Amino acid sequence: MALAQTERLTLRRLSKQDVVPFVAYRSDADVAKFQGWDAMNEAEALDFLDHMESVALLSGGQWTQLGIALREADTLVGDIGVHISGDENEAELGITLSRDVQGKSIGFEAVEMVCAWLFSQTKIRRIIAITHAQNKAALALLARTPFQHTHDTNEVIDGVATPERWFERRRS
Repeated sequence: MALAQTERLTLRRLSKQDVVPFVAYRSDADVAKFQGWDAMNEAEALDFLDHMESVALLSGGQWTQLGIALREADTLVGDIGVHISGDENEAELGITLSRDVQGKSIGFEAVEMVCAWLFSQTKIRRIIAITHAQNKAALALLARTPFQHTHDTNEVIDGVATPERWFERRRS
């Protein structure tokens, strides 16, 4: 079932049928370079996808991964994590795309689609996106959107100083 669509893309729940493309792009070292998740084997991915298929959508205090699929063939090409804050006033996004669709405006289209969907389905006042300061692709993507850079941090993540750039987009 589509949660939102554009001419090229569908935002939908992930399902166990997505396991092959999901494991493929999440096992790609270039795709994973700036991500906060670990690669999964097929059994771990099936458990994760099974959970995401049934988790409550847009519930405060939890992350939900949604599938980004090419609309025509319903082929999974990425996923977008959405975390709704406990007070349900804010959402955070994180996007992962298969390398073969990067550089084709799929990320821009997916971010715009999920932001429109979130603002139409929730009372959130703002959406934030946080990326590694050296992730040039994510920085370029966010520069094309209405997100505004708010500040930088240098958190220690897994024992490593990690420079991050924070962006926000407010409800209009």
